[in-house]
Amino acid sequence: MLTERAARLRDLLLFVTLALLPSIAVGVLGLRAMEGEEAAQRREAQSALDFSAERLRLRVEQALAEADVALAAARFGPDLRDAERTLAGIAPPFAAPLLLDRDRALALPAAPPASAARPASTEHCNTLAATFTTTKHPDTRKAARKELLDVCPEVRGAGGRFLYPVVALVNLSESEAPALVAWIESHAASLAPGEREATREEITTATALGDAFRARALLALKGSPSTRGRILEALRSEEAATALRGGPDRAGMLRFRAPGAIFVLRALDDGRIAGLVVHGESLAASLDAGFSVTQPGERALFAPTVSSFGDLRGTTLLSPGLAMHIVPADRSALDRRAARSRRVLAAIGGGAVVVSLGLLALLWARMRAARRTSELRVDFVSAVSHELRTPVSSVRMLAELLESGRVEPEEQHEVFEALARESKRLGDTVERMLSLGRMAKGRLAAVRAEADLAAVADEALLAFEERFPDVPAIERAIDAPAPAHVDPGLVRLALDNLLDNARKYAPDGAPYRVVVRRAGEAITVRVEDRGPGISRRDQARIFEPFERLDDKLSRETEGSGLGLSLVRHVMRAHGGRARVESEPGRGATFILFFPGRKS
Repeated sequence: MLTERAARLRDLLLFVTLALLPSIAVGVLGLRAMEGEEAAQRREAQSALDFSAERLRLRVEQALAEADVALAAARFGPDLRDAERTLAGIAPPFAAPLLLDRDRALALPAAPPASAARPASTEHCNTLAATFTTTKHPDTRKAARKELLDVCPEVRGAGGRFLYPVVALVNLSESEAPALVAWIESHAASLAPGEREATREEITTATALGDAFRARALLALKGSPSTRGRILEALRSEEAATALRGGPDRAGMLRFRAPGAIFVLRALDDGRIAGLVVHGESLAASLDAGFSVTQPGERALFAPTVSSFGDLRGTTLLSPGLAMHIVPADRSALDRRAARSRRVLAAIGGGAVVVSLGLLALLWARMRAARRTSELRVDFVSAVSHELRTPVSSVRMLAELLESGRVEPEEQHEVFEALARESKRLGDTVERMLSLGRMAKGRLAAVRAEADLAAVADEALLAFEERFPDVPAIERAIDAPAPAHVDPGLVRLALDNLLDNARKYAPDGAPYRVVVRRAGEAITVRVEDRGPGISRRDQARIFEPFERLDDKLSRETEGSGLGLSLVRHVMRAHGGRARVESEPGRGATFILFFPGRKS
């Protein structure tokens, strides 16, 4: 058998489990829904990236096809610079011009040119720079600029920056662009970070540079290996060697893909091979410059391996080692969205837990109240049965004595008095029960009239003393007269219940004391005893129906638990209130407050 405490603990655990089950279910379903939403968002984002990557590949292929047609129709003279300009006009932004001479040596991109003139001294170059900077005569300025570019490619100015790119980018012509790009490719590694950044900004705004030359220069400023080195490496591959040995098609064109490069070439009549090459650096530079077909929120990147940008990307492979990737411009956007979803789910889950716990507290309180009411009703039935049994047994016994004729005539008077006393006791118990019924239905109304509350109180005290002659005389401190607008019968009922309560629960607290005091029209009645007292936590509870103190004296004392509840309802019917002042071991004082005649 479970103890009462174990049974309550079991019920509490059961209630907690039942209350939290909806919250747990909401949390699990919400988590699954959130995971499904995140997966759907990632699938949607992946589909968009794959679509953009395919569009970018098609654009590259289309641009190469257009360049192929233009290359087949182009005319090339013997001059290298003319050939370079022709190829630069044909090449898409992501391709670099290529020219192989008759012995298949790489002529374009050209090797960094050596200065034809003997390098000038630093002092002479600084003089030329000063002339170029300060003179206002156009011819003098032009001559100083030309000499600086010819004889001062390795000289630094007073601030430590190379003079060559600074001077070359001033009034740069299209014919000077190849030499500038070649210088940048050969000297990029020697540039300081600030110098590199300044040169990059100037290259970006230089209008004389075509897209191909600008891409080569920006690529070199990133610190990557030279374009020439990359192309030579691709030309040494087995795929390139096989294609070159096989020769051109009927239209004189050579098209092949090597590791990290795509070649579109044409065999010229003089034995040279001219064309275009797409390699990683040229592709990366063009993507950085904005050559893409991406949607808002996307970014096109080049990487030699697919694993460079995480798992959310769209990838298109142009050739082995030459891949383009479309990635989200803001890679943390999905994570932030997922974090917001988790916060919303946490808020919903927290709210569900709070609601569940609130319902749990409400249901638990209702259950305890129902259990308490059931227990109190059982106690009430037991107490009332006991109170009714005693007077009923006495009345029956006395009636049987009278009926049998065994009572002497001189003793009949005492038997009749005892019979009347027990009948009154039985009537009082029944009246309390009827009052409880009226009280529960809200029908306990006071029939109020003008009366002397002091006289009403004195009558109640006399009736109590006559009923219980063994109780010591009650001490009185009554201000008379005490006119009030009250129901005398209900007032006597309240005082009788308070005195009877003191007799039952404070039998050693006599003599009892009753005080009636006036304060204007308000009147206060105090019933004091010197009994064991009432703890503070029980002082509000004892005015509830069926409530009794859970101590040894209360358990050993007959009672229904209705007396103080009736007292409170009597005072409410008069517009007043009832309360108790007590400390354990120092007795109890019950106070009835009547507010006045107009209340």
